[in-house]
Amino acid sequence: MYRLITLSLQNAFLTIIMHYSRISQSPDRTYSAASAVLLNELLKGFISVIFALRNIDADLVASPTPAVYSDRDSRISRYSPLPTMLHSSRLNSLLKSIFSPDCYKLAVPAILYVIQNNLQYVAASNLDVATFQVTYQMKILTTAFASVFILRRRLSKAKWLSLVLLAVGVGIVQIQTTSAPSIELSPDDVDEKPILLNERVMQPLKGFMAVTAACVTSGIAGVYFEFILKGGGGGPAPDLWIRNTQLSLFSVLPALVPIIIFPAGPTGTAWLEKVMSSFSNFNGWAIGTILTQTFGGLITAVVIRYSDNIM
Repeated sequence: MYRLITLSLQNAFLTIIMHYSRISQSPDRTYSAASAVLLNELLKGFISVIFALRNIDADLVASPTPAVYSDRDSRISRYSPLPTMLHSSRLNSLLKSIFSPDCYKLAVPAILYVIQNNLQYVAASNLDVATFQVTYQMKILTTAFASVFILRRRLSKAKWLSLVLLAVGVGIVQIQTTSAPSIELSPDDVDEKPILLNERVMQPLKGFMAVTAACVTSGIAGVYFEFILKGGGGGPAPDLWIRNTQLSLFSVLPALVPIIIFPAGPTGTAWLEKVMSSFSNFNGWAIGTILTQTFGGLITAVVIRYSDNIM
């Protein structure tokens, strides 16, 4: 239960900090969302590798066998300054586990998660915190449908009623948002236009479309990841942190694509300079967003492992 409470707090905090990190600076000084997604995946993968190595090391130390724990490893453990989990036998075991015959299955949720994370930044840039938070709860609805079709899970009437009420609530919030009065400039405000041009203009429709697409990709990716994580293809369930490492590994390439093809650097500069400048303008709020999103991704995987996506 404490994992669910932690995840709920993380989701609420991420919405606030992500929105503020996107609107706190002028558009020409805002950090690149694609670069933030890439850094998030790299950090999540690094942490997953550490936990995966720790589990492998614990297993090999607890039940050493000649194939993976030789006398040479024992001598290294006594005399080497490196931790035992960084020895060659552990690293080889890690590589074998990561590049297992079924590792390709993680490519689908990896790509979907990268798309979802990028769409979150688009939504956070064009919706206020309350609207973004409420609308993003539609992922519960998409997750439920994906669970029914992919996992063949049955939902009670009370759960279906809750999902319908959730959809109605999201619709009411969107109607109120789109019917809000717009601000028009009077003739006396013409001189203020140069200042207003440097301010961020939010587009609620664009934000709503982005958050809707993010909910769809989140639901499908989460359920598919749950299917793989719990050994849906038959056989024992694989290690959680190995799967997380595989997920991050397959996420790096699609996360790099927008940075390489559409670098967020200033116009008129060389391509390499544009790519390097994509990692600029990362202030404290941006770094906090990346750390919060990384923490949330790891907690989500743990919750999926021991519970399910709808929960």
